[in-house]
Amino acid sequence: MRVIIVTQTFPPRFGGMQSVMSALAKNFSKTVPTFVLPDHNIPDSHPIRSYKIKFNFSNFPKFLRPLIKKIKLKKILKKDDIIICDSWKSLNALPNTNNKVVMLAHGQEYLSKSKQNKINKLLEKVSIVISSSNYTKNIFLNISKFPENKIHVIPPTYELENDEIKIHKKSSNKKDLILTTISRLEERKGFLPVIKALKNLVEKNSINNFTWSIYGDGYLKEKINKQIDYYKLNKYIKIKNFVNEESKEQILLNSNLFIMPSYKVKNSVEGFGISYIEAAKFSVPSISGVDGGVLDAVVNNETGWNVDTLNEKELENVIFEAINNQNKRDRLGKNARLLFIKKFSSDKVFRKFMTAITNSSNLKKSNH
Repeated sequence: MRVIIVTQTFPPRFGGMQSVMSALAKNFSKTVPTFVLPDHNIPDSHPIRSYKIKFNFSNFPKFLRPLIKKIKLKKILKKDDIIICDSWKSLNALPNTNNKVVMLAHGQEYLSKSKQNKINKLLEKVSIVISSSNYTKNIFLNISKFPENKIHVIPPTYELENDEIKIHKKSSNKKDLILTTISRLEERKGFLPVIKALKNLVEKNSINNFTWSIYGDGYLKEKINKQIDYYKLNKYIKIKNFVNEESKEQILLNSNLFIMPSYKVKNSVEGFGISYIEAAKFSVPSISGVDGGVLDAVVNNETGWNVDTLNEKELENVIFEAINNQNKRDRLGKNARLLFIKKFSSDKVFRKFMTAITNSSNLKKSNH
């Protein structure tokens, strides 16, 4: 068996899906010959080039890439190869083949029904679908005729290893609680409602013992900064640059609370929320929203808080409790770490992925 990964999302570009696809490639390369067909070149100096992965680059204009990949695949495909596509769009690059095809589904790419017919036609090539969350599975079923018994829900946390981590006590000997967000700066992540809620709580003297560090960049950065200035919260809230993996671990080790109550904005929604699980790995509970696949990542009053972000009073109450109730915060943080080990660590999710492929070995593609 060989694994052929056909993807439009891959390092050195940054993003959740880039991390998912590189982690899958790394995991497969440890046991089986692995080929990756990305949309761009990867420098020899990039860390992923040290893995036993064969790359076949398609550094052509965007409209030509599917055709070039299709020609290349015709030349290299063998009978027992398994093809993994990062989304339905990469199915355009597949030739007609009897190979098993695994497609990943994430969420918002199925919110618009405008391409429903095109997606269903391409799905005729697919053997099984790996869905990031139950939410994604449901919206995928709403637009497709794909057999439900060939859809597997597996959290996309393939890169999060269960390392031996010494978790120090999160709340002792600290004057200020450390609130953290690591994310792209965009509207659906909930920054603006949180800033307003914090302003209201500070004005009422309900909280004053916190700092909130926001690590990231994006189109909303200027608006966030203006709101911080307008509400005179510069003492409490700082926007900082994106961080590498090593720095991220140290930041989360020192954090008390991860805050990112994302919500749906038009057709933009969180398909799962890997960031919450990154925090959980370090015993950090999260405040998440209620839209999209986040309910699979954060369990309300068990590993964090699910809140209706646009309900101003509800958001205030949750932030107030998360900051002031140390016992509950610590308990949810411990629960988050335990759930990470049990359900979300890379060994657990990759094993589920392999089982899904193995159990479908005798399933032929059906006319959906």
